[in-house]
Amino acid sequence: MLEMAKIVVQKTGEEIPVMYNPTELSLNKSVLVQGEGSNIQFQRVNQDDLTIALFFDSYESKTDVRKKTDQIAALTQPTVGTGTRREPPVVVFSWAGPLFTGIITKLEQKFTMFLNTGIPVRAELSVTFKAVLSQEEDLQSRGYFNCRQLWQVKEGDRLYLIAERTLGDAEQWRLIASTNQIYDALNFPQRQDIGRNLVIPDIHADGVIGGGNA
Repeated sequence: MLEMAKIVVQKTGEEIPVMYNPTELSLNKSVLVQGEGSNIQFQRVNQDDLTIALFFDSYESKTDVRKKTDQIAALTQPTVGTGTRREPPVVVFSWAGPLFTGIITKLEQKFTMFLNTGIPVRAELSVTFKAVLSQEEDLQSRGYFNCRQLWQVKEGDRLYLIAERTLGDAEQWRLIASTNQIYDALNFPQRQDIGRNLVIPDIHADGVIGGGNA
């Protein structure tokens, strides 16, 4: 049996089936980095927008195709709430399982066939989704689960102070400098370092203890 794609409203569980499955999908991720040359630092992984072309046809039933497309158009409207933050509902585009979670940020509708009465019976939709991440997914995209600690550099920071506060040993500053490819420790931090996230290595892993004194 052919598996049909659908759009599922995350909060309510409402399912909006597509009439015809898309012919292609492109799911891309981009890596955001900071710095230049040999001093490039990972910031996070961004999931790029997903744009899907959908086709709807109600010619055989001679019914208004907007009865189908309006279900998707309604997903661009802010949800009703008591707070000041209002945004379209979070939805999941699912096809043989969840593929993308986000909100619809752009919807283009083109009606290409009409009855003699002017009622549209064929439509082409271009739907753009912007990713919405859970807190855990956001931390994962920032690489938080791949390192022991992170330290955001502020004015007045010194490597030995960072080592003392994070590792309890000021002598481990050399290890932090090596891990983050800091070659001019004497003049750290420089202007371009402010706001940068330093990876603090786990000195208890892989026999790293005492590595700062090497």
